[in-house]
Amino acid sequence: MDVIDATRHDHFAAQDYARLRAAGMAGARDGLRWHLIERVPGEYDFASARAQVRAAREQEVTVIWDLLHYGFPDFVDPFAPGFPAHFAQFARAAARFLRAETQGALWICPVNEVSFLAWGGGEVGYLNPFARNRGDDLKAQLVRAVIAAMDAVREVDPAARFLHAEPLIVVGHHPGRPWQAERARELHEAQFAALDMLRGHLRPDLGGHERYLDVIGVNYYPYNQWFHYEGEEERESLLPGHPAHRPLPDLLTGAARRYGRPLLIAETGTEGAGRGEWLSYVTGAALEARRAGAPVEGVCLYPVVNHPGWDDDRHCHNGLWDYPDARGERPADPALWDALTRAQALPEVRDRTAPAVPPRHPGPVKESPRTLADALARLDVVAPVIRAEAPEADAARAFPAASFAALRDAGLLVATLPHDLGGGGLGTLARLPLLRRLGRESLPVARLYEGHVNALDLVLRYGTPEQGQQAAQDAQAGELFGVWNTEDAPGVRLEGPGGGVLSGHKTFASGAGQVTRALCPAETDAGRVMVLLPAAPGPGRFDPAFWQPAGMRATVSERVDLGGLRVGARDVIGQPGDYYRQPTFSGGALRFLAAQLGGADAVLASARETLQRLGRHHDDVQSLRFAEVAARLEGAWQTVQRAQRLLDGDEVTSGEDALEGPLAYVSLARMLTEDACLLACEAAERAVGARGLLPLWPTERLLRDLRLYLRQPAPDAARLDLGRFVLGTGNMDPWGQES
Repeated sequence: MDVIDATRHDHFAAQDYARLRAAGMAGARDGLRWHLIERVPGEYDFASARAQVRAAREQEVTVIWDLLHYGFPDFVDPFAPGFPAHFAQFARAAARFLRAETQGALWICPVNEVSFLAWGGGEVGYLNPFARNRGDDLKAQLVRAVIAAMDAVREVDPAARFLHAEPLIVVGHHPGRPWQAERARELHEAQFAALDMLRGHLRPDLGGHERYLDVIGVNYYPYNQWFHYEGEEERESLLPGHPAHRPLPDLLTGAARRYGRPLLIAETGTEGAGRGEWLSYVTGAALEARRAGAPVEGVCLYPVVNHPGWDDDRHCHNGLWDYPDARGERPADPALWDALTRAQALPEVRDRTAPAVPPRHPGPVKESPRTLADALARLDVVAPVIRAEAPEADAARAFPAASFAALRDAGLLVATLPHDLGGGGLGTLARLPLLRRLGRESLPVARLYEGHVNALDLVLRYGTPEQGQQAAQDAQAGELFGVWNTEDAPGVRLEGPGGGVLSGHKTFASGAGQVTRALCPAETDAGRVMVLLPAAPGPGRFDPAFWQPAGMRATVSERVDLGGLRVGARDVIGQPGDYYRQPTFSGGALRFLAAQLGGADAVLASARETLQRLGRHHDDVQSLRFAEVAARLEGAWQTVQRAQRLLDGDEVTSGEDALEGPLAYVSLARMLTEDACLLACEAAERAVGARGLLPLWPTERLLRDLRLYLRQPAPDAARLDLGRFVLGTGNMDPWGQES
């Protein structure tokens, strides 16, 4: 049956979404009806979905769109070898339609409940395609289809997000029937098979990989726990209160530990008078799991409107609202409405005011902040978005698109441009507190932002006035800049006079697929020059398999093939050797040092919160440990700022000899910062212990990010430079601290 048609949601989409928004719900799941969209193979007409999509957009409701929710066009055979490719074509067309009609992040659920569809449609003949004893075959086909669909959607929108909704069940055996224990265990474990296939842990021949897991949806109903009985006997449900019932918070925590991804209770509800009580139970369990560290991001009530029964067309009283009248009005169920409003009033729900993925607003960026205080104030406003997205982006190994949309809308992507180019004119010293504050919220975001600032600086410093103006205009238009320098031997070359053709690869191309203006040093016969790519390389040029790090996953620093790309003379920035020109090259380290110190701040703050939760924050040993780290971090911070003041001084322009002292001081700042941050990591690890380092706690992610980001090029060389300077100078005050 077509539930969207049966509930008249397509006819009253505007009223339904307005009602949803008025009830305080800014997120929803909805579906595209494939059988109506592709009536003829390869021809797509999205007229049946347009009212829903536009109503959601007008009400600013973020929707996760299901592409396949049990229904196929009549001509589609899901067992056919070409089914995954066919589904991918539909997914690509759907992504194009939704991307054109949707503001903000694009959210897709490729196939709802692969496990249940494989069982119902392939094993017991209950759902289309009504096959029997072919459940494993159908499950494998559906997994192939999900992978192909995700690849197709990402070709359209590399920043698209995905939900994988699967049943969350418990299958046990009756204590009096021990011979059924093994079969019950097999059925219980089968619930994880689809997701394990998607991430490549099971049936790797299907093409699964960790990059195909994003947000994990768990569908949970009152009858999702049971004793398995063989044969025709009816199963015994294990409802809350049954001695064998497992608490829902434990199930959510287990799913979070198994997959290391954000969780959403993607469907929950019940029929009849118990609707309100059930929602209260589930929301309470979700909050309990969240307090224990599980990243449960929300609860999706299903259904939100009553619908006819699948099997008998009965009037199912299971939604928040009932059937519509002629004007589209739907009466609400009082008990469920009361449970919803009570849940929304809970402080832990009410205080989460910033969505993880805010709407995207195309057009010119907001006027840039003109002072450091204004920049920091704007960062405070968008910080909840950055903070909320950080664990999701890490788990999904995805670019933090929401964070950069927020930074862009706050005018912070142009804050460092000169005033005469429409920027905020924040100088080198003012950028350091901004980067440190950003590092506290998300070290990957700070790393990417630092690359954006660096690339703009290099173009403005070494490029022609015309190139500088164009870069400023691009930044004003929302383009993201970056610097891709690291490369495989023999390196990237530019062949041809005044531009030409590139060859070679860059490694650690941060912001892969999202940085649209990458500055890439390249060798020429005349020396090493900087090339500003006129556009982002195509998705096929990136190698995601290269980027499988422990930390900083959200920087998406993949390997990129630049071979065959043509660039013009206007894309070559500066003269040979400019990229490594001092003091700009070595002095640029101060930017990432500021971000690193912000990351260390976040590690300490998270460790402190963990200690408070564990009731161990009054320990004197912890106080001594934190005191030492605080002193080291403050000393490093003061040194970083002093180094920037030395570089900004007039004396550095008076010759190469005058650079030696300030550059040695930069090396000093590098040494002190690295040592202080490593001490912060060790102190946090010792403070929270093994329990606090489980993936459920944010400290674990923050430590991974900071430890990886500390691995900057040539740390030992910086220490050697400092030592040689100190040994070679006869001045007791080598940096003029006393003057």
